Amino acid sequence: MTMDPTTSRRNFLKCGAIAAAPLAIATPAAAPADAESRATLARLQDEKAIAALHREVVRQINRGERKLASGLTALAGDPAHDLEIAFAADGQSATCRRACVANFRTEFTGATTLERMHRLQGQGSHEHAEARVLVTEYIKGKEGWAIAGLGFA
Repeated sequence: MTMDPTTSRRNFLKCGAIAAAPLAIATPAAAPADAESRATLARLQDEKAIAALHREVVRQINRGERKLASGLTALAGDPAHDLEIAFAADGQSATCRRACVANFRTEFTGATTLERMHRLQGQGSHEHAEARVLVTEYIKGKEGWAIAGLGFA
């Protein structure tokens, strides 16, 4: 049994490569980036920088280095919601919103019998968690992004 050499797999691939060669030559190797792709890249870099700054702010709040609300003991981003970043038209400022869970501690400072009894038993405070939205305002300066305002919505 003899095989026709023109119908082998090797010849099929060779013919395909020869047919595609003019297309590869016609396409430039590296097209210059246009303004739209540069703007998209800059926006992605800004989003990455803001997200990193936002994580650092949450760490500072949890370490007690930054005061946000009275009695706040811990702040954690809600994993069901993503970070929402809205840029101003000029790209020099942004507003960031993040759904989070805030843990608060309320000290019993009253003079009622019940409050005094709790303090004597070492239960002088009440801890609870609340769903909140952390809103952060950012501005872009010469050194990069910085926080302009911080609070709960």
